[in-house]
Amino acid sequence: MNFSISKISLRTRLLTITAFALLALLIAVLSAYRTARTSEFYAERQATANISTVLRELVRGRLDAEKFERNGKMPPHIREAFERYADEKTRSTAIAIHLEPEISAGFCTANGEAQGAIYNQNFNADELPYVQNACRNLSENNLHRYELKDSILLIETTEIDEAKNEIAGAFAVQSIGKSNIFADRFNFLTQSILLVSAIGLAVFSFLTLRDWRGGMEKIEIGLQEIPNNLSKRIDAPPIAELNAISLEINRLAEKLETNSSRQKTLEKDLAHSEKLAALGRMASGAAHEIRNPLAAMKLKIQLAERSQFDAEKMEKTFTVLGEEIERLDNIVKKMLEASRPSHLDLRKISLSGLLDQRLAMIKEKASAQSIEIQFEMSGKNILVEADAEKLTQVFDNLFNNALEAMPGGGILRVETQTENENFIIKISDSGAGIPKTERAKLFELFYTTKDKGTGLGLAISREIVEAHNGRLYFSESETGAMFIVEVPLLT
Repeated sequence: MNFSISKISLRTRLLTITAFALLALLIAVLSAYRTARTSEFYAERQATANISTVLRELVRGRLDAEKFERNGKMPPHIREAFERYADEKTRSTAIAIHLEPEISAGFCTANGEAQGAIYNQNFNADELPYVQNACRNLSENNLHRYELKDSILLIETTEIDEAKNEIAGAFAVQSIGKSNIFADRFNFLTQSILLVSAIGLAVFSFLTLRDWRGGMEKIEIGLQEIPNNLSKRIDAPPIAELNAISLEINRLAEKLETNSSRQKTLEKDLAHSEKLAALGRMASGAAHEIRNPLAAMKLKIQLAERSQFDAEKMEKTFTVLGEEIERLDNIVKKMLEASRPSHLDLRKISLSGLLDQRLAMIKEKASAQSIEIQFEMSGKNILVEADAEKLTQVFDNLFNNALEAMPGGGILRVETQTENENFIIKISDSGAGIPKTERAKLFELFYTTKDKGTGLGLAISREIVEAHNGRLYFSESETGAMFIVEVPLLT
């Protein structure tokens, strides 16, 4: 399985970073707690050793003090003790603790009272009852441990056997603070920095994720709306990178809007040019179509003049004049039909029935030309909303064109199928076909390949089909020509 970090979303990455930061914080807190507990253990061991040392020095210090006092030779700390304290016991205590200022020490009387005691500045008066209790329970090298609220009190006592029976023993005491993850300055500083860093990272990740997500939503909404409304602009996201992207998208939308406006102007100009060109072609075709009947009429009138209006010739002349006038009227009607929008009388009709009816109308003519009609219908009752009279005009035109393309016989094939909510009718013949050079002009007004054609049939037929929201177009065929009609099914 291939894995690539580039496939991971930014949101997932930021959440992962936050998770790792919180995990690192948890591990650091547990490590600091473990370290603190270990430090507490070693601190207690060291304090116990120091107390024992002081206690030994306290017992021996009395003897040394007496010896130095007799000899008159004293080290500086002993001289200072003699100068400072008049009491023998207090001097002995000062000599014993001079190297351990954190330890308090003194002597115990037989009734448990402390004498000659020197307490350091950290000694709490609340701890004195524990010292007195330890003095009442003297035994050789007896260590007492009291766990208080914020500290651990270590008291070691020892018995002193003296003839004078003034002193029963000696004690040394030290109070050590309970260790925790914030027990010392270094740990406190380290944990504070780590905690602030983790919280800052989590907050930064959250804010970044929120701003990023908000900016992406703005861009996504803008990209959805801009294709339908090029005047739409994306609001500036708070993140600089996303803001740069939104600015580029807005610039692109602005360019597209400008180009779209220009394109619409060009399309209008092009449509106007096409209308003028079509009007020119229509006028040219109309002139050509009208000239032929007029020429025939003019010729007949000239012949009638030469015959000095012979009755028999005048009858033929009037007959021809009537036919040509009817032809002119037909041309004008079709021109008007092609130029005006089709007005439809829409009703629910059976298209399959309409095709059956129109094919039956040309069956006799097809048989006379040795043309076989093949009709393949998909479905028995295909319903559409249409103008039956207009569609009849379309099918009659296409069927007659197919018959005229096969004067020596052939096959007229009609196939139907349903596709994408449209009903498709394929009408093909086995005639000579339409040259590729002529296909582009098939639906132009007055274009025809027939000697007596008007060139209006296909143009009008396509206009009718498009008015039904359908399509009429030419398609390639192995033999002959094929025209395809598509109309929407009734929903």
